[in-house]
Amino acid sequence: MTSEIERVKAELPRLPIFPLPGIVLLPGTQIPLHVFEPRYRRLVRDCSRGPGVLGLASIPEGEEGVGDKARKPRILPVLGAGVLARVERLPDGRSNILVRGVLRARVEREHESAEPYRLVEAVALPDESADADAARADSLRRLVFALCTAQRTSASAALAQIVGRASLPSELADVVAGAVIEDPYERQTILETLSVSRRLIRVERAVSAALALTAGSGSSLRN
Repeated sequence: MTSEIERVKAELPRLPIFPLPGIVLLPGTQIPLHVFEPRYRRLVRDCSRGPGVLGLASIPEGEEGVGDKARKPRILPVLGAGVLARVERLPDGRSNILVRGVLRARVEREHESAEPYRLVEAVALPDESADADAARADSLRRLVFALCTAQRTSASAALAQIVGRASLPSELADVVAGAVIEDPYERQTILETLSVSRRLIRVERAVSAALALTAGSGSSLRN
């Protein structure tokens, strides 16, 4: 994982981005995307031939319809930077890709570029750790196992395995948020929360709510 982090950091000065409404890439999580627009076909092609690094930037509500040379849609400044974990090319030039989040980054400025896709200069955002993180992580882990036991779905079984492997409190908060939290605003808030303790608290609240609703609402995990 360290090599992947360094690989992504090396590309942050000229990071190609895929702006999308309602999409938030958290570290340690994966997002599947269907790529059909020519500019993003080019982005995937160039990334595949290069280091395979890109950012998923969230387009805020109200900006979805904007998209021409005169005015590009605004993006939220904190984004998820990651790698192309898988590329499935289709005969007509489209592709299905899987992007895996590696780190949080903040956009400092956007480059002028001859490429059809957007390039930004970004900086990595470090976690802010505290002594209480380990205890909060243990509390969250127990709550997640209770949720997985109550739901007994393939998604919850997969989450239980992921949670069992998460060694760092920051990693635990992100992977659980990626599985349990669906609301884009709340996911973006988690992405922007650098304090690991605060992140753990927010995620624990979401898991507690999912556990309370499990009996009557079915699965709360993202498939």
